[in-house]
Amino acid sequence: MAKENTQSTTRLPTRSMWVRSIWVLVALALLVALLLGRLAWVQIYEHDYWSKLAVSQQLSDMPVDAARGTIYDANMNVLAESEQVWTIIMDPKNLKAYADDEDNKLPNLADIVADELSVLLNVDRQTLYNRATNAGSQYAIVTTKIERPLVEQFIEWVESKGLSDAGIFRIISDYTRSYPQDTLASTVIGFCGTDYYGLYGIEAEYNDVLAGIPGRIVTAQNGVGNDMSVSLTYEKTVDAEDGKSLVLTIDSTIQHYAEKYLDQAVANFTATNRAVCIVMNVKTGAILACAVNGDFDPNDPWTIHEETAQQKLATITDTTGEEYKAALKAARELQWTNKAVSDYYEPGSVFKVFTSAMAIDAGIKVNSDTFYCPGAFKLGPDTIRCHASAHGSQTFADTISHSCNPAFAKIGIAVGGSLFFKYFTGFGFTERTGIDMHNEAVASSSLYHGSNMTDIEVACQSIGQTFKVTPIQMITALSAVANGGYLVQPYTVQSVLDADGNVVSTTKPVIKRQVISTSSADAVTDMLQKAVDGGGCKNVYVAGYQVAGKSGTADYTETKDEVWASFGAYAPGDDPEIAVLCIVDQPHGAVVYGSQVAGPVVRQVIEDTLPYLGIEPEYNQKELANLSTSTPNVTDKDLDTAISMINNSSLDYKVVGKGSTVLTQIPTAGSTIPKEGTVVLYTDEASLEKTTLVPNFIGMTLTQASKAAASANLNLVVSGLSVDSGTAVCSAQNVQKGTYVPLGSVINLTFVYQDADD
Repeated sequence: MAKENTQSTTRLPTRSMWVRSIWVLVALALLVALLLGRLAWVQIYEHDYWSKLAVSQQLSDMPVDAARGTIYDANMNVLAESEQVWTIIMDPKNLKAYADDEDNKLPNLADIVADELSVLLNVDRQTLYNRATNAGSQYAIVTTKIERPLVEQFIEWVESKGLSDAGIFRIISDYTRSYPQDTLASTVIGFCGTDYYGLYGIEAEYNDVLAGIPGRIVTAQNGVGNDMSVSLTYEKTVDAEDGKSLVLTIDSTIQHYAEKYLDQAVANFTATNRAVCIVMNVKTGAILACAVNGDFDPNDPWTIHEETAQQKLATITDTTGEEYKAALKAARELQWTNKAVSDYYEPGSVFKVFTSAMAIDAGIKVNSDTFYCPGAFKLGPDTIRCHASAHGSQTFADTISHSCNPAFAKIGIAVGGSLFFKYFTGFGFTERTGIDMHNEAVASSSLYHGSNMTDIEVACQSIGQTFKVTPIQMITALSAVANGGYLVQPYTVQSVLDADGNVVSTTKPVIKRQVISTSSADAVTDMLQKAVDGGGCKNVYVAGYQVAGKSGTADYTETKDEVWASFGAYAPGDDPEIAVLCIVDQPHGAVVYGSQVAGPVVRQVIEDTLPYLGIEPEYNQKELANLSTSTPNVTDKDLDTAISMINNSSLDYKVVGKGSTVLTQIPTAGSTIPKEGTVVLYTDEASLEKTTLVPNFIGMTLTQASKAAASANLNLVVSGLSVDSGTAVCSAQNVQKGTYVPLGSVINLTFVYQDADD
């Protein structure tokens, strides 16, 4: 038998096997090194990031709105404020857990919530049910921005269901925006959207200041998003930081004047493209009023406010179609847009103020020159025509009073394109004013070829044609002439207040540059005063005050079917305080010159504003002779005493009745009545029934109106007339024709001069 071989047959590792093993070990070492390095990086360098992420997964973060700052007018009247409301939220997960609990008595809680709260809180039942049954959510809105009475009803409902401690509902303090002055200065103030963010006006321009910083309610959660056990519940409220408040330069009283008279002009001349009236402090740049006709109610900004726009929308029968949606969108954007800073217009002859200033300041020999106007000025193939047939020989002061186009075309050419453009730029017409209003516009191109303008280009622009500016640019430039030549930056916010009412910052007036010398500005002011005092701009004459002003009428097209009618003025002339600019866009009527359409608005605003600002009138002898007086109180007096008192007041009287005691008087005691007006004394009961019919004074001259009033036993108080001669007719009366009124009643008439301008 052979012997078994027991020798080992084990193979030793080859070289290649050793190499492979080494590479595997190296790879493992590198992998471990990478893992350790990454772990070190995460633990050391990314610690804060991962900590925050872990916290965010464990915390439910709910925002809490801050109270938006209040907007005040210059006298601390509230223009916009935040009112407290409440939002109700629910926890659908907790609602389901509560309904599934065997110990509760409301297994159909989701249906109860949907059925009863939809009625109580006026929300959609199905939407509420869907939210209540979304068990994967811990946050669902029930309703937002409800007022206290409804909140109290909700609390009573929760208590009646025994849900006060169930942790299903939460009431969060919230805010809504309110505008107590309704439409007043709406295009200046703007409004907020549903997210409480400023969308237009001051609300948008100063949103970061007004908005404040929202707060938070933070609640701890476990790893799968459920609320932690009661013993680990964590809830923290981070208080919201209320927004700061703004005090505007806008004065509600002056704003009311501007809006009132602007609305009247738009109605009288059926203007179809809105209108603007701005009042500015010429020394500081503060905007005292900025009225835009065709505005809106910021409490309900989505509703079209202007009647003409409503009528246009009403012509579209399909209110669900694209045409209606596009028209509604356009109408809304139009009413929200502040025409004073975001729209362009052609200034027309108001620009002759600046052409005059250029010529005088540049030393062009015009003050002593005589200008002859044959009615037209030919410049190569082009002709610049005057609105009058011909003015003949006239001084420089006459040219602005007459608003003579040929004369100003020649003056502009004498200044020259380069110098003209320099002053044009200096007055700010090529740049934004920098006013703190939303969406200020500026023309994309300036004056054709700038300093290289041709003579015909200079001639046209010298009379305010073939270029456009914004209203805010125009009144800012006009204020520079009024204040002695200094271009100031306009502004609407005078101070910022913190939540406690302390002043955080105050706006300081900014002088950008001096455009013309003070002596040049004074010379222009003197000419503009003459244009108002008996010249072509008499419609802004105000008794007791020196007013400097210029009218303008610019055509949209050569057909002259549509125009911009404007007027710019400042007062008092000896030490100007305010400038007023009015632009009526596309007025309609037999006459639509700026002096007759916009001029009366400017006059009435100046007439009301200067006394309101405490600037006392200084009457000359002619004005004193025409002043009105107040009627004495003679009611219940015996007839002889009453007559004596009336005679001592430089008034006339008329006795109606056969009694010996005055039972009543017309006008009543303290009424404004012209000197030498008539007070009617009623002395028995039968006399009290006597009335007279108010005639139609519209279109009458003062002489005609006076005769008609005397025949009807009426007194007249007139406005809009200067002490000098001129053709003026009645444009408005405060009591409608055909109305029966007591004998002696006072009728207020407004007169407008029929002077033509371009």
